[in-house]
Amino acid sequence: MDKSFPQRIRAALIDMDGVLYDSMPHHARAWHRMMDEQGIKTTPEEFFLYEGMTGPATIDLIFQRELGRLATEQEKKDLYARKTKLFVEGGKKIPMPGAARMLRAFMLAAIPRVLVTGSGQSSLIDSLDSDYPGSFPASMRVTAHDVSHGKPDPEPYLKGAEKAGVPPQETIVVENAPLGVRAGKAAGCFTIAVTTGPIPREEFEKEGADMIFSSMDEFAEWLETKLPNLLADRLDNAVKKLEPSTITIVTDENVNREVMPLFASSRTLLNANKVVIPPGEDHKNLESVTNIWNALEDAGATRKSVVVNIGGGLVTDIGGFAAATFKRGLRFINVPTTLLGAVDAATGGKTGINFNGLKNEIGAFHLPEGVIISAAPLSTLSHNEKISGYAEMIKTALIADADLYRSLIDVDEVIADPDRLENAMKRCVEIKEDVVEQDPTEKGLRKILNFGHTAGHAFESLAISRREPLAHGVAVAHGMLVELILSHLLKGLESAEIHLYANEILKPVYPRAKVTCEDTSLLIELMAHDKKNAAAGKPNFTLLRSPGVPEIDCLPSNEEIRAALDIYLDMMN
Repeated sequence: MDKSFPQRIRAALIDMDGVLYDSMPHHARAWHRMMDEQGIKTTPEEFFLYEGMTGPATIDLIFQRELGRLATEQEKKDLYARKTKLFVEGGKKIPMPGAARMLRAFMLAAIPRVLVTGSGQSSLIDSLDSDYPGSFPASMRVTAHDVSHGKPDPEPYLKGAEKAGVPPQETIVVENAPLGVRAGKAAGCFTIAVTTGPIPREEFEKEGADMIFSSMDEFAEWLETKLPNLLADRLDNAVKKLEPSTITIVTDENVNREVMPLFASSRTLLNANKVVIPPGEDHKNLESVTNIWNALEDAGATRKSVVVNIGGGLVTDIGGFAAATFKRGLRFINVPTTLLGAVDAATGGKTGINFNGLKNEIGAFHLPEGVIISAAPLSTLSHNEKISGYAEMIKTALIADADLYRSLIDVDEVIADPDRLENAMKRCVEIKEDVVEQDPTEKGLRKILNFGHTAGHAFESLAISRREPLAHGVAVAHGMLVELILSHLLKGLESAEIHLYANEILKPVYPRAKVTCEDTSLLIELMAHDKKNAAAGKPNFTLLRSPGVPEIDCLPSNEEIRAALDIYLDMMN
């Protein structure tokens, strides 16, 4: 009864219980226990059949059957609250095996996902962002609170298609309940049934499921063969254009384990040579570069070879440096897997390694042939890693694109929406590439990229000296507030811009820097020693006249810097 997969799928409408979470046994026990407390006869198993219905509709169904009447509104409210309490007491619900693979396949094919659940269970819905980061932006969710008629009525899936902005016949529904399948079919969607519960296959056949799978893993594996992997395809196309004699991949152990599976379908990387280096700044050294050089030598690399760096800033820096120096320069492609790497380290052509305890002490300017920007690898990052990279996006927007800056102010909303985040990342890269093209070796215009960094590096260095490291992006986020204040004092930036940044971005999102008024003199001293200063001992800033209008080589006095730091401390208290 399986039907061929439709040619045009533009959105995936995905149920929650029994599809994303192995939660239905907990729901069934909670329903059964709640009804038992009321002296109403049920079995746990029957509630699998009612999955997809709203809570009040389920209560009405049981009351009509057992008591010969509908429940009152107060009864429905009280009984559903009791059922919810019992469900929460059942403990943490486990993500369904295979669900992450399914979501990844949709994401790699650039197919939007909409959550469509009959549940209003906030304890589970709120877990989506941590268990499946970036899979379901808040604007792409349909719950029991959003519909008048739950499943098996088609309304939930019709609303899901509406949120995705596509007609129902161009969507795919993923369900594990017969009533959900009935709702999907009634809405006109291509409907997949996955039998993750005790309900026999025949029940799904009766409802007209277009395809039936026995587990989420089985469905995910099948899906991976049917959907395109646009990330792997983009990399294949970029490598193919270079017609390389050999291909060498450089990555680190964490990325090799967590992210490299995204490239399993890549044709060009299938037989590539691979170098896997240990993660961490301690390994951004000459030994790691030597390992890459040896691998290139063993592979018979020539000037026509290509190095593909897949990883964060450490990997793109060190892989780019190895490519820059082997045979006086090989071509390379960067595939950043962190937000910070995507908008900062992977573009611009700065490569390097640490030496004698100094960061990037040895390096070279060597531009990549291409940078593959995608939000897909970011799903493996923690929230703290994402906001660190986000600070570089804010910086890029502030120096070059006021409209982009305004669009980035709601940090959590942008981070939760992979499509929106990826578009913003690409715009940031466009800005940086344009700046670098005009000033490849940082003689003039490229200095605008230092906005937030003179003060930010001082915050970072102070934290390191106290053995309380501050992530680079977090330090830059605080540095930007200091430099926005200086911009107001010296360049006429409107004070409203300072308060907008402090109150809408910095304070709600970023950890506080452990700085007091007693640290002011030391911070000024650290700014004076920043490596980007043109004259030793004289802090050099990029400031703003307004968002998108920067000015380089600004040299405030120590008194003016001290005043800015005092205002910063007042605002952060």
